[in-house]
Amino acid sequence: MLEKRAKTSAFHITSVFAAYEIRTCQKGTAAVAGYTAASKADQLSVLVNNAMMTAISNYVAQNFGAGRWDRIRQGVRACLIQTEAFNLIMCIGILLLRHPIVRMFLSDPTKEIYHYSDMYLTIVAPFYFVLGLLAVYRTSIQSMQNGKAPFAACMIELVMRIAATVGLSGIIGYTSVCIASPMAWIGACALLIPVYYKMMKGNCAALLRME
Repeated sequence: MLEKRAKTSAFHITSVFAAYEIRTCQKGTAAVAGYTAASKADQLSVLVNNAMMTAISNYVAQNFGAGRWDRIRQGVRACLIQTEAFNLIMCIGILLLRHPIVRMFLSDPTKEIYHYSDMYLTIVAPFYFVLGLLAVYRTSIQSMQNGKAPFAACMIELVMRIAATVGLSGIIGYTSVCIASPMAWIGACALLIPVYYKMMKGNCAALLRME
């Protein structure tokens, strides 16, 4: 619960910083509208990953209680394949239908709004595969009763998002807002993936010693 609240808080804080930085860069209301519509479209991918997170959470928790590390490994691998397949479909679909999707949130978008929404989606969508890795590994670790690593990953996401939107805005402008999420996902994965494999290796070794 704490990790979920931290993750949600990080997202909302970043959204505030992003809107502020867009205005600071003097990009105008078109950039704000383009970013807002694109970020809403981007949330479609979150729904897919959340569904997979629920599935792998229950699966890992049950097998963790039973001490079935082999089944955890098999389940996580299968979930990764399915999640990345869905993310690939989402990436292609959002990139191909990005204008109709933006029109779902804006009644009469201008070419300038499309320009900013296109920039955001074309940068973020290819990184959905990293979001998939983050979703599966974070949930798997948390389901094995390790809450410290997921919470630390949330803090890394927050720092990376703020660093991108605030630290890089003066250098690359609006692009800094677009790369904030990919940077956050990569930073969190850099912590969680090694933690997952360390946990699996350590517990499997302990199981072999018991046998």
